[in-house]
Amino acid sequence: MQVIKSTDWADGVSDLSARIIDALTSNKKVLWLLSGGSNIDASVKIMEQIPDELSVGLIVGLIDERFGLPGHQDSNMQQLLTSGFRAKHAKLIPILQPGLDLERTVEEYEKAVIQALRQADVSIAQLGIGEDCHIAGILPNSAAALETENFIKSYKSDPYTRITLTFPGLEKIDICYAFAFGENKKQALNEIINESHSIVEKPGTILRDLDEVYIYSDQAGEEGNDE
Repeated sequence: MQVIKSTDWADGVSDLSARIIDALTSNKKVLWLLSGGSNIDASVKIMEQIPDELSVGLIVGLIDERFGLPGHQDSNMQQLLTSGFRAKHAKLIPILQPGLDLERTVEEYEKAVIQALRQADVSIAQLGIGEDCHIAGILPNSAAALETENFIKSYKSDPYTRITLTFPGLEKIDICYAFAFGENKKQALNEIINESHSIVEKPGTILRDLDEVYIYSDQAGEEGNDE
């Protein structure tokens, strides 16, 4: 795990864009899983930097979503599209589909993620870190935090019914880029980097166990941290 001191999102956007473009230029198929919330603007900027002709080798999906009818106002995908995200020639994996109940939605998205992981030469997750150390849609002590087998899990957490990649799913990802900006993320970052917590209590600590992780933050030490 490498923690990179950065005053804003620009360094992470530049590095992640370059990583994706380099893989696509090498004729590798790339799976890029996105987060909602504060990551949306960064995702739009990253996609803008990927040349149209290279985007054909890209598979784009979400790490987590809020269940409901396709296009509902709280949907991470809808907010991403409303913010100007253009898939270009990339394959966009939908989570919310007309006519599917919650159980079928989870089943179909897990199948799609597994298939995409098999097809991709490189898989990249773009993550945020919550003040409570949640990551993806995995809230502390939630059903998703307790999941040990399935790649995708749904559960009710007011005001949303969440659908999220789980720890077993994250463990299949090759590279993770995580972003934690603002004074309100300082404690969470410290807990992830320096303290000992279970991943159930502090889901973000899973980043310490994954193969290749880069955390960008204005709350990092001057020299960053490596583990």
